[in-house]
Amino acid sequence: MNKLTLLEQTLVQPSPLELFTPNWPGASDVTIYIKRDDEIHPVISGNKWRKLKHFIREFVDLSGLSRAEGSLPTEDSIRLISFGGGFSNHLHALGYVCYQLAIPLTVIIRGNYSSSPTPMINDLIAWNANIEYVDKATYKLRDTSEYLDTLKRRYPNAKIVPEGGSQLQALAGVSDLVTEIDNEIGTNYHTIITPVASGATMAGIVSAVEKHQHVVGIGVLKGQDYLESLVAKFLSKNNHNWHIEHEYHCGGYAKAPAYLTEFCHQFKSETGIAIEPVYSGKVFFALKKMLGQGAFVKGSTLVVVHTGGLQGSRP
Repeated sequence: MNKLTLLEQTLVQPSPLELFTPNWPGASDVTIYIKRDDEIHPVISGNKWRKLKHFIREFVDLSGLSRAEGSLPTEDSIRLISFGGGFSNHLHALGYVCYQLAIPLTVIIRGNYSSSPTPMINDLIAWNANIEYVDKATYKLRDTSEYLDTLKRRYPNAKIVPEGGSQLQALAGVSDLVTEIDNEIGTNYHTIITPVASGATMAGIVSAVEKHQHVVGIGVLKGQDYLESLVAKFLSKNNHNWHIEHEYHCGGYAKAPAYLTEFCHQFKSETGIAIEPVYSGKVFFALKKMLGQGAFVKGSTLVVVHTGGLQGSRP
C-alpha cells in the first residue's frame, strides 16, 4: 500500500453535515446545516484537501515518487512549489502532505519571518520544506510568466501550485462537497454559503449545484469585482446562480477587529466549533447579520461550509 493511500485512509470523507440551530434573530425562520470540512483531518483541514487531492494524485502518478528514502533533494529534484503568507492554511496543508509523501517542497512566503517565524512556518521547517521569503513587490509577480520562468529555470523539474491551490483541478475536488450534501439531504436545499479568497472553492461549488440553488460567497478581503473575476475565470458564462457579499471583510484580509475576535470566541463557547477570524469567523459573522436582516427566504434551507484551517488563530 503506497503512502498516498495510507494518508487518504486517515481522512474523514464524507465530512459531517450537522444541523445548526443558533439562538440568533431570524435563525428560526430557516433550516441551517454546517458542512464540517474542518473535520476532514486535523492538519489537512477543510477545502485545502479538496483543492489538492486530484492534483496530488496526478502528481504522484506522474512522478512515481522515485526519490530514494533518506536522500536529500536538490534543485533538479522533482518537487512542488507554492505560495502564501505567514499564516497560510494552504501551505500548512500542502507542507504536511508533502512531508508524509516525501515530496520535496519549496514555499515562497510573502514577508520575511526568518527572525520570528509563525507557528505555521515552524511546522513547515519541521516538515523539511525549503522556505524562501520575498518582499511584497516580488510576491505580486507570482503569477507573471517572467517570474514563473525564473522559478522553472532554478527548479527544472518542479510543478507549481498556485496560491491557495486555486487551479482548474481544484474544482473537481470541491464539487465532491456538493455531492456529499446531496447524498445526505437531497437537493431541495436552496443556498450554500462559503468564504471567498482565491476563488476556486466557490467556483467548484457553483459548478456543481443545480439551477434552483444559489451560492453566496462571503468576501474575506477587500476586492469587489476582483473577487468576482477570480471566481468567474473558472466558470462558463451560463453560471448566474451566485453572488459575493462584500460587507463582511471586517477591514480586509486577515484583519481581526476586537468585535470579530470576540465573536469567534463566543461562537466556540456556545457551539464547541472552532472558527478563526480570517475565513470561517467572517462567514458565521456574516450569517448572523444576514439572518437578522431577513436576507433569506422564510422556510428555506441553507448549508454553510466550514472550510477549516485555523492557522489564523494560532498564537
